[in-house]
Amino acid sequence: MKVGLIGLKGHYGVMLEGLKLLEDVELVAVADNEDERLRNFPSADVRKYKNWRELLDRERLDAVVETDMDGRRAEVLVECARRRLPVLAEKPLAMNLEQLEAVRQAVQESGIRLSMLLTMRFESPYRVFRDLVLSGRVGKVCLASAQKSYKLGRRPAWQKDRRTFSGIIPFIGVHALDLIRWTTGEEFTEVMAYHGNTGHPEAGDMEDQAVLSLKLSGGGSADVRLDYCRPRGAPTHGDDRLRVAGSYGVVEAMSGRVVLITQEEGPRELLLPEPENAFVDFVESLRTGRPFGVPQEDAFRITEVVLKARASAETGRPVRL
Repeated sequence: MKVGLIGLKGHYGVMLEGLKLLEDVELVAVADNEDERLRNFPSADVRKYKNWRELLDRERLDAVVETDMDGRRAEVLVECARRRLPVLAEKPLAMNLEQLEAVRQAVQESGIRLSMLLTMRFESPYRVFRDLVLSGRVGKVCLASAQKSYKLGRRPAWQKDRRTFSGIIPFIGVHALDLIRWTTGEEFTEVMAYHGNTGHPEAGDMEDQAVLSLKLSGGGSADVRLDYCRPRGAPTHGDDRLRVAGSYGVVEAMSGRVVLITQEEGPRELLLPEPENAFVDFVESLRTGRPFGVPQEDAFRITEVVLKARASAETGRPVRL
C-alpha cells in the first residue's frame, strides 16, 4: 500500500507511529507549503512537494493522510474523492456547513472511504470508559461532562487567522464532543455555546476559552469546557477529563486513569488495555473492509455538530442539532 501525506500541520505523528507496526505500507510522498517543515520531516526517503496537487498528479497512491491547515481541508478532500483515493483526514472536515456538504457529496458520488483523526477514541482510558457506559454499569446517562485544557505555547500563524483556522470549538472541542457521543451512545439535540479570547491577544483570532451546554437524546444534559489557559509550569501539555453520571453510578477518566463508583461499590480504578493506533485502524479497515474505528458518518456528524456549536457562540442563540 502506497500512502501520500498532505500537510504537516496536525496529527501526522499518528501515521508515523502506525507505519512502524505495519508491513507492506509505504509512505512515498509528503506535501507542505512550508520549506522548514519539509526539511525537518523525519524521513529522508520520501519525495517532497510544496504543492499538494502536484503530489497527487505525480504519485500513484492507494490512500492519502491529510493533516493540513483547517482552511485547506475541504478542497483537498474533494479532490481526493474525485481521484477515488480513500482518506484519513484531520479534524474538522470543513470550515463551514457549505464546505461540509461539498465534501459529503464528493465522497458519496465517488464511493471512497473516509475516516477522521479522532485520536482519543484509540486511547486506552476512553475505550474502557465506553465499555462501562454502554454495558449499563452506570445506569441511564443523566449528565456527561468533558474538559480539554491546553497550554497556548507559540501558535503558528495559520491558527491565529479565522480564514485558515476553524476556532477552538471545531478544533479541540470536536474531540470532547465526539467522546461524549461515542462513549454514551447518545445524540446531541441542542447546543448553547460561548467562546472568546479573554486573556491572550497575541493569539489573534484564536479563542482562548469556550463552554458548551447541550441536550442529549435520552433526556440528559452535557457540558464541555475548553481552554488554552493551562500554565507553562503544568507537568503535561493537556488536561483532558471525561465524566458520566448515571442513575446507578459515576465513571470518570482523568490523568490516564478511569475510576468507577456505583451504588454498591466504592471508588475502583480499572485496568486499561494497550492503546490502539488510528492509522493502523485505517489501513486494516481498508484491507479487510471492516468499519473504521471512526466511521465516515461519525466524522460528518461531529463536524456538523461543532460547526453549529460555533454558530451558537457567534450568534448568542441556541442551535438545534
